[in-house]
Amino acid sequence: MSRIALSRLTPGAIFGRAALGLYLVFMLLWLTFPVLLIILASFQGSLEVSFPGEMKLDAYQAIPASYWEAFWLTIRAALVATIIALLVAIPAAWAMVRGKLAGRRVMSNLVLIPDVVPQLILGIALLTVFIPLKLSNSFVGVMLALVALSLSTGLRFTEALLEGLPEEYEHAAHSLGAGKLTTFRLVVLPLVAPGVAIAALFIFMQNLITFELLFFISGPNATPISIRLFSDIIDRGIVPYAVAMAGILVYVAMAFYTLVAVALGPKYMAGSVMSRKG
Repeated sequence: MSRIALSRLTPGAIFGRAALGLYLVFMLLWLTFPVLLIILASFQGSLEVSFPGEMKLDAYQAIPASYWEAFWLTIRAALVATIIALLVAIPAAWAMVRGKLAGRRVMSNLVLIPDVVPQLILGIALLTVFIPLKLSNSFVGVMLALVALSLSTGLRFTEALLEGLPEEYEHAAHSLGAGKLTTFRLVVLPLVAPGVAIAALFIFMQNLITFELLFFISGPNATPISIRLFSDIIDRGIVPYAVAMAGILVYVAMAFYTLVAVALGPKYMAGSVMSRKG
């Protein structure tokens, strides 16, 4: 802002801008403080962070093999569950929005049940189904539990994307002789792809840190990293390598966010998911 523009502002307006700026700074500090604390603590080997402190990799080098097994199991399950959830959600959302189904609103509300019902209840319900099928304490069981949790998020995202997509694009494709499936594959999917990528990011991160639901489904043969960390902290307290593994989860989240942001551009991450690159 130029000096001339500043000179035209009243004292009240200047105070309001300063207060708004301080509010945003404090909000950002509040949001980033836990992440920064975990990163610093992981390099210092303790939650008692000192400034300046000695930065070292001892805690990372001490991470046991069981942690890495739980970490990679979680990554695989989260990725597979995210892909399956979107593969199911995208056609379902298209059918609900473009199919003009009579009970669409009822179905949209029913899909919210996994988000409304506490994960504790959902975990118990899935466990009663998984035990006879021998899916508890298995990778498949963990993955299916994450799919059950992710479907509502995927469907809500894709339904909103399709609501914001002008139907004229599809009408134009139909007028040129394209069938519904061809239109969906060549017109709809490319247009909603950026929004779907953002949905995948949020679903993956949700799957990565899910705890309550997996507490009932997991076991010695399939232990996600969130359950492993919780169990060890209960048994041994907050040990340095547990903090280091928490830091690695932060790095994974930042890496996936950066990947999506670089691939799509900042305006998509700011919420304009249907805009096209200029």
